Amino acid sequence: MPTLRQAELTRFVAQLFAAADAPQDAAQLVADSLVLSEMAGHSSHGIVRVRQYLEQIGRGDIDPQAQPEIVLDNGAVFNVDARKSFGQVSARFTMTEAIRRAKQYGISAAGLFHSGHVGRLGEWVEMAAERDAIAFGYCNGGGPSPGRVTPFGGLQPLLGTNPVAAAVPLGERPPLVIDFATSAVAEGKVRVARNLGKSIPEGWILDKHGNPTTNPADLYDDGVLLPAAGHKGYGLSLLVELLAGVLAGNSCPGLPDYSPRNGVLFIVLDVAAFQPADQFNATTGAYAGVIKALKPAPGFQEVLLPGEPEFRNIDQRRAEGISVDDASWGYLLEKAAEYGIPLPQA
Repeated sequence: MPTLRQAELTRFVAQLFAAADAPQDAAQLVADSLVLSEMAGHSSHGIVRVRQYLEQIGRGDIDPQAQPEIVLDNGAVFNVDARKSFGQVSARFTMTEAIRRAKQYGISAAGLFHSGHVGRLGEWVEMAAERDAIAFGYCNGGGPSPGRVTPFGGLQPLLGTNPVAAAVPLGERPPLVIDFATSAVAEGKVRVARNLGKSIPEGWILDKHGNPTTNPADLYDDGVLLPAAGHKGYGLSLLVELLAGVLAGNSCPGLPDYSPRNGVLFIVLDVAAFQPADQFNATTGAYAGVIKALKPAPGFQEVLLPGEPEFRNIDQRRAEGISVDDASWGYLLEKAAEYGIPLPQA
Protein backbone atom coordinates (compact mmCIF):
# COMPACT_ATOMS: atom_id res chain seq x y z
CA MET A 1 0.00 0.00 0.00
CA PRO A 2 1.44 3.40 -0.92
CA THR A 3 1.67 6.11 1.74
CA LEU A 4 1.16 9.73 0.74
CA ARG A 5 1.17 13.12 2.40
CA GLN A 6 -2.16 14.86 2.89
CA ALA A 7 -1.44 17.65 0.40
CA GLU A 8 -0.20 15.29 -2.32
CA LEU A 9 -3.17 12.94 -2.02
CA THR A 10 -5.67 15.80 -1.90
CA ARG A 11 -4.20 17.42 -5.00
CA PHE A 12 -4.30 14.12 -6.89
CA VAL A 13 -7.92 13.34 -5.98
CA ALA A 14 -9.02 16.90 -6.84
CA GLN A 15 -7.41 16.53 -10.27
CA LEU A 16 -9.36 13.31 -10.88
CA PHE A 17 -12.68 14.99 -10.10
CA ALA A 18 -11.77 18.05 -12.17
CA ALA A 19 -11.00 15.74 -15.10
CA ALA A 20 -14.49 14.30 -14.66
CA ASP A 21 -15.96 17.77 -15.36
CA ALA A 22 -16.23 19.05 -11.79
CA PRO A 23 -15.52 22.77 -11.27
CA GLN A 24 -12.23 23.35 -9.48
CA ASP A 25 -13.82 24.55 -6.23
CA ALA A 26 -16.15 21.52 -6.07
CA ALA A 27 -13.34 19.10 -6.94
CA GLN A 28 -11.18 20.62 -4.19
CA LEU A 29 -13.97 20.51 -1.59
CA VAL A 30 -14.75 16.85 -2.26
CA ALA A 31 -11.06 15.89 -2.26
CA ASP A 32 -10.48 17.79 1.01
CA SER A 33 -13.40 15.96 2.63
CA LEU A 34 -12.40 12.46 1.50
CA VAL A 35 -8.78 12.90 2.53
CA LEU A 36 -9.83 14.41 5.87
CA SER A 37 -11.86 11.23 6.52
CA GLU A 38 -8.72 9.21 5.83
CA MET A 39 -6.80 11.47 8.23
CA ALA A 40 -9.44 10.93 10.91
CA GLY A 41 -9.13 7.16 10.55
CA HIS A 42 -12.38 6.56 8.67
CA SER A 43 -11.24 4.99 5.42
CA SER A 44 -14.86 3.87 4.92
CA HIS A 45 -15.59 7.49 3.93
CA GLY A 46 -12.25 8.24 2.32
CA ILE A 47 -10.41 7.26 -0.86
CA VAL A 48 -12.56 4.15 -1.31
CA ARG A 49 -15.36 6.57 -2.29
CA VAL A 50 -13.50 8.06 -5.28
CA ARG A 51 -14.49 5.15 -7.47
CA GLN A 52 -18.10 5.36 -6.29
CA TYR A 53 -18.34 9.08 -7.11
CA LEU A 54 -16.68 8.81 -10.52
CA GLU A 55 -18.93 5.91 -11.47
CA GLN A 56 -21.99 7.87 -10.29
CA ILE A 57 -20.88 10.78 -12.46
CA GLY A 58 -20.60 8.39 -15.39
CA ARG A 59 -24.15 7.08 -14.79
CA GLY A 60 -25.60 10.54 -14.31
CA ASP A 61 -26.40 9.94 -10.62
CA ILE A 62 -24.12 12.86 -9.70
CA ASP A 63 -24.04 16.07 -11.71
CA PRO A 64 -20.55 17.43 -10.92
CA GLN A 65 -21.53 20.95 -12.06
CA ALA A 66 -24.81 21.15 -10.12
CA GLN A 67 -25.28 23.63 -7.28
CA PRO A 68 -27.78 23.18 -4.41
CA GLU A 69 -30.77 25.52 -4.23
CA ILE A 70 -33.08 26.62 -1.40
CA VAL A 71 -36.57 25.64 -2.57
CA LEU A 72 -38.56 26.29 0.64
CA ASP A 73 -37.84 29.17 2.99
CA ASN A 74 -39.72 29.63 6.25
CA GLY A 75 -37.05 31.60 8.08
CA ALA A 76 -35.62 29.29 10.71
CA VAL A 77 -36.77 26.28 8.66
CA PHE A 78 -35.72 25.75 5.07
CA ASN A 79 -35.32 22.98 2.51
CA VAL A 80 -32.53 22.51 -0.03
CA ASP A 81 -32.70 20.62 -3.31
CA ALA A 82 -29.17 19.36 -3.96
CA ARG A 83 -30.05 18.81 -7.63
CA LYS A 84 -27.78 15.72 -7.75
CA SER A 85 -24.72 17.75 -6.73
CA PHE A 86 -21.77 16.26 -4.85
CA GLY A 87 -22.90 15.53 -1.30
CA GLN A 88 -20.00 17.48 0.19
CA VAL A 89 -21.02 20.55 -1.84
CA SER A 90 -24.67 20.35 -0.78
CA ALA A 91 -23.94 19.49 2.86
CA ARG A 92 -21.50 22.39 3.33
CA PHE A 93 -23.92 24.80 1.64
CA THR A 94 -26.81 23.64 3.84
CA MET A 95 -24.90 23.65 7.12
CA THR A 96 -23.38 27.07 6.41
CA GLU A 97 -26.86 28.49 5.89
CA ALA A 98 -28.26 26.61 8.90
CA ILE A 99 -25.58 28.12 11.16
CA ARG A 100 -26.30 31.60 9.83
CA ARG A 101 -30.00 31.24 10.53
CA ALA A 102 -29.43 29.72 13.96
CA LYS A 103 -27.41 32.82 14.85
CA GLN A 104 -30.38 34.92 13.69
CA TYR A 105 -33.28 32.92 15.18
CA GLY A 106 -31.60 30.90 17.95
CA ILE A 107 -32.47 27.65 16.22
CA SER A 108 -32.68 26.40 12.66
CA ALA A 109 -33.69 23.22 10.87
CA ALA A 110 -32.69 22.37 7.32
CA GLY A 111 -33.82 19.57 5.06
CA LEU A 112 -31.60 18.44 2.19
CA PHE A 113 -32.69 16.04 -0.55
CA HIS A 114 -31.50 14.62 -3.87
CA SER A 115 -27.91 14.85 -2.64
CA GLY A 116 -24.90 12.78 -3.54
CA HIS A 117 -23.20 10.88 -0.72
CA VAL A 118 -22.42 13.55 1.89
CA GLY A 119 -19.38 11.72 3.23
CA ARG A 120 -18.66 11.68 6.95
CA LEU A 121 -21.70 13.26 8.61
CA GLY A 122 -19.67 14.38 11.62
CA GLU A 123 -17.66 16.76 9.43
CA TRP A 124 -20.72 18.94 8.90
CA VAL A 125 -22.04 19.10 12.47
CA GLU A 126 -18.52 19.93 13.62
CA MET A 127 -18.77 23.14 11.56
CA ALA A 128 -21.47 24.37 13.97
CA ALA A 129 -19.51 23.49 17.10
CA GLU A 130 -16.65 25.62 15.79
CA ARG A 131 -19.11 28.55 15.76
CA ASP A 132 -20.38 28.08 19.34
CA ALA A 133 -23.46 26.16 18.22
CA ILE A 134 -24.76 22.64 18.79
CA ALA A 135 -25.77 20.61 15.75
CA PHE A 136 -27.55 17.34 15.01
CA GLY A 137 -27.51 15.49 11.70
CA TYR A 138 -29.60 12.59 10.39
CA CYS A 139 -28.88 11.04 6.98
CA ASN A 140 -30.76 8.44 4.94
CA GLY A 141 -30.33 6.84 1.56
CA GLY A 142 -27.40 7.14 -0.76
CA GLY A 143 -27.32 3.50 -1.79
CA PRO A 144 -29.33 0.96 -3.74
CA SER A 145 -33.06 0.50 -3.24
CA PRO A 146 -33.76 -1.38 -1.10
CA GLY A 147 -30.86 -0.55 1.19
CA ARG A 148 -28.40 -3.10 2.55
CA VAL A 149 -29.62 -3.18 6.17
CA THR A 150 -32.31 -5.58 7.31
CA PRO A 151 -34.78 -4.56 10.05
CA PHE A 152 -34.41 -6.28 13.42
CA GLY A 153 -35.77 -9.79 13.05
CA GLY A 154 -35.77 -9.63 9.26
CA LEU A 155 -33.69 -11.16 6.50
CA GLN A 156 -34.57 -8.97 3.52
CA PRO A 157 -32.59 -5.73 2.99
CA LEU A 158 -34.53 -2.48 3.21
CA LEU A 159 -32.88 0.30 5.25
CA GLY A 160 -29.79 2.40 4.61
CA THR A 161 -26.95 2.57 7.11
CA ASN A 162 -28.63 5.82 8.22
CA PRO A 163 -26.00 7.59 10.33
CA VAL A 164 -26.70 10.09 13.09
CA ALA A 165 -24.27 12.76 14.24
CA ALA A 166 -24.03 15.54 16.80
CA ALA A 167 -21.39 18.06 17.83
CA VAL A 168 -21.09 20.21 20.97
CA PRO A 169 -18.39 22.81 21.74
CA LEU A 170 -16.18 22.03 24.74
CA GLY A 171 -14.45 25.34 25.27
CA GLU A 172 -10.70 25.14 24.76
CA ARG A 173 -10.89 21.43 23.92
CA PRO A 174 -11.78 20.05 20.48
CA PRO A 175 -15.56 19.67 20.21
CA LEU A 176 -17.40 16.54 21.22
CA VAL A 177 -18.36 14.82 17.94
CA ILE A 178 -20.70 11.83 17.83
CA ASP A 179 -21.05 10.13 14.44
CA PHE A 180 -22.16 6.54 13.90
CA ALA A 181 -24.19 4.38 11.56
CA THR A 182 -27.40 2.87 12.92
CA SER A 183 -26.30 -0.39 11.29
CA ALA A 184 -23.77 -2.61 13.06
CA VAL A 185 -21.07 -0.94 10.96
CA ALA A 186 -20.85 1.52 8.08
CA GLU A 187 -21.05 -0.29 4.73
CA GLY A 188 -17.81 1.36 3.69
CA LYS A 189 -15.93 -0.51 6.44
CA VAL A 190 -17.07 -3.81 4.92
CA ARG A 191 -15.95 -2.52 1.52
CA VAL A 192 -12.50 -1.60 2.87
CA ALA A 193 -12.13 -5.04 4.49
CA ARG A 194 -13.02 -6.69 1.17
CA ASN A 195 -10.43 -4.55 -0.63
CA LEU A 196 -7.78 -5.51 1.92
CA GLY A 197 -8.67 -9.21 1.80
CA LYS A 198 -9.48 -9.20 5.52
CA SER A 199 -12.27 -10.92 7.42
CA ILE A 200 -14.81 -8.94 9.46
CA PRO A 201 -16.17 -9.57 12.97
CA GLU A 202 -19.16 -11.86 13.32
CA GLY A 203 -22.32 -9.87 13.98
CA TRP A 204 -21.84 -7.32 11.19
CA ILE A 205 -23.57 -9.13 8.33
CA LEU A 206 -25.58 -12.19 7.33
CA ASP A 207 -25.07 -14.05 4.06
CA LYS A 208 -27.91 -14.57 1.57
CA HIS A 209 -29.03 -17.67 3.47
CA GLY A 210 -29.33 -15.79 6.75
CA ASN A 211 -26.17 -17.22 8.29
CA PRO A 212 -23.63 -15.13 10.23
CA THR A 213 -20.44 -14.70 8.21
CA THR A 214 -17.04 -13.07 8.52
CA ASN A 215 -16.46 -12.87 4.74
CA PRO A 216 -17.09 -9.26 3.61
CA ALA A 217 -17.75 -10.41 0.02
CA ASP A 218 -20.95 -12.11 1.26
CA LEU A 219 -22.58 -8.72 1.77
CA TYR A 220 -22.30 -7.99 -1.96
CA ASP A 221 -23.68 -11.44 -2.85
CA ASP A 222 -27.22 -10.66 -1.64
CA GLY A 223 -26.22 -10.54 2.02
CA VAL A 224 -27.48 -7.98 4.54
CA LEU A 225 -26.05 -5.67 7.19
CA LEU A 226 -27.49 -6.01 10.67
CA PRO A 227 -28.80 -3.06 12.73
CA ALA A 228 -26.62 -1.87 15.60
CA ALA A 229 -27.63 -3.12 19.05
CA GLY A 230 -30.54 -5.11 17.66
CA HIS A 231 -33.91 -3.44 18.12
CA LYS A 232 -32.32 -0.20 19.38
CA GLY A 233 -30.38 0.46 16.19
CA TYR A 234 -33.41 -0.57 14.16
CA GLY A 235 -35.55 2.01 15.98
CA LEU A 236 -32.96 4.75 15.40
CA SER A 237 -32.69 3.77 11.73
CA LEU A 238 -36.44 4.08 11.25
CA LEU A 239 -36.36 7.49 12.94
CA VAL A 240 -33.67 8.62 10.49
CA GLU A 241 -35.75 7.39 7.55
CA LEU A 242 -38.73 9.43 8.72
CA LEU A 243 -36.70 12.58 9.48
CA ALA A 244 -34.11 12.64 6.69
CA GLY A 245 -36.26 10.71 4.24
CA VAL A 246 -39.91 11.74 4.60
CA LEU A 247 -39.61 15.10 6.38
CA ALA A 248 -36.63 16.34 4.37
CA GLY A 249 -38.29 15.28 1.12
CA ASN A 250 -35.97 12.46 0.05
CA SER A 251 -38.39 9.50 0.45
CA CYS A 252 -37.30 6.08 1.75
CA PRO A 253 -35.93 2.85 0.26
CA GLY A 254 -38.69 0.60 -1.00
CA LEU A 255 -41.09 3.45 -1.85
CA PRO A 256 -41.86 4.13 -5.54
CA ASP A 257 -40.46 7.69 -5.51
CA TYR A 258 -37.16 6.81 -3.77
CA SER A 259 -33.92 7.75 -5.53
CA PRO A 260 -30.48 6.46 -4.48
CA ARG A 261 -29.32 9.75 -3.01
CA ASN A 262 -28.83 11.16 0.47
CA GLY A 263 -31.50 12.97 2.40
CA VAL A 264 -30.36 14.91 5.46
CA LEU A 265 -31.98 16.80 8.31
CA PHE A 266 -29.74 19.26 10.15
CA ILE A 267 -30.83 20.97 13.38
CA VAL A 268 -28.64 23.75 14.80
CA LEU A 269 -28.95 25.45 18.21
CA ASP A 270 -27.10 28.70 18.88
CA VAL A 271 -25.63 28.44 22.37
CA ALA A 272 -25.94 32.21 22.89
CA ALA A 273 -29.72 31.94 22.58
CA PHE A 274 -29.71 29.90 25.82
CA GLN A 275 -26.83 31.38 27.81
CA PRO A 276 -23.58 33.26 27.19
CA ALA A 277 -21.33 31.12 25.02
CA ASP A 278 -18.34 31.65 27.34
CA GLN A 279 -20.35 30.32 30.27
CA PHE A 280 -21.50 27.27 28.32
CA ASN A 281 -18.00 26.53 27.03
CA ALA A 282 -16.51 26.84 30.51
CA THR A 283 -19.04 24.36 31.89
CA THR A 284 -18.78 21.82 29.07
CA GLY A 285 -14.99 22.08 29.15
CA ALA A 286 -14.96 21.49 32.90
CA TYR A 287 -17.27 18.48 32.56
CA ALA A 288 -15.03 17.04 29.85
CA GLY A 289 -12.18 17.38 32.34
CA VAL A 290 -14.18 15.42 34.93
CA ILE A 291 -14.70 12.61 32.40
CA LYS A 292 -11.04 12.57 31.40
CA ALA A 293 -10.03 12.27 35.06
CA LEU A 294 -11.99 9.05 35.58
CA LYS A 295 -10.05 5.89 36.34
CA PRO A 296 -9.87 3.65 33.24
CA ALA A 297 -11.06 0.05 33.33
CA PRO A 298 -8.59 -2.84 32.98
CA GLY A 299 -7.36 -3.00 29.39
CA PHE A 300 -7.90 0.72 28.80
CA GLN A 301 -5.31 3.46 29.13
CA GLU A 302 -7.82 6.30 29.52
CA VAL A 303 -11.44 7.33 29.10
CA LEU A 304 -11.89 8.94 25.69
CA LEU A 305 -14.38 11.57 24.62
CA PRO A 306 -16.34 11.07 21.39
CA GLY A 307 -14.30 12.59 18.58
CA GLU A 308 -11.01 12.41 20.48
CA PRO A 309 -9.64 9.39 18.54
CA GLU A 310 -10.31 11.18 15.26
CA PHE A 311 -8.46 14.34 16.28
CA ARG A 312 -5.50 12.24 17.41
CA ASN A 313 -5.51 10.28 14.16
CA ILE A 314 -5.39 13.53 12.22
CA ASP A 315 -2.28 14.63 14.11
CA GLN A 316 -0.62 11.25 13.61
CA ARG A 317 -1.35 10.98 9.88
CA ARG A 318 -0.32 14.55 9.29
CA ALA A 319 3.10 13.45 10.48
CA GLU A 320 3.24 9.92 9.07
CA GLY A 321 1.13 10.14 5.91
CA ILE A 322 -1.92 8.24 4.66
CA SER A 323 -1.85 4.63 3.44
CA VAL A 324 -4.20 3.80 0.55
CA ASP A 325 -5.35 0.19 0.05
CA ASP A 326 -4.06 -1.50 -3.09
CA ALA A 327 -7.50 -1.99 -4.67
CA SER A 328 -8.39 1.69 -4.39
CA TRP A 329 -4.88 2.73 -5.46
CA GLY A 330 -5.02 0.52 -8.54
CA TYR A 331 -8.26 2.18 -9.60
CA LEU A 332 -6.79 5.65 -9.08
CA LEU A 333 -3.81 4.73 -11.24
CA GLU A 334 -6.14 3.56 -14.03
CA LYS A 335 -8.11 6.81 -13.95
CA ALA A 336 -4.93 8.90 -13.81
CA ALA A 337 -3.68 7.17 -16.96
CA GLU A 338 -7.06 7.67 -18.63
CA TYR A 339 -7.15 11.38 -17.78
CA GLY A 340 -3.44 12.02 -18.32
CA ILE A 341 -2.87 13.12 -14.70
CA PRO A 342 0.66 12.86 -13.23
CA LEU A 343 0.98 10.53 -10.26
CA PRO A 344 1.57 11.96 -6.80
CA GLN A 345 4.81 11.32 -4.96
CA ALA A 346 4.43 8.49 -2.48
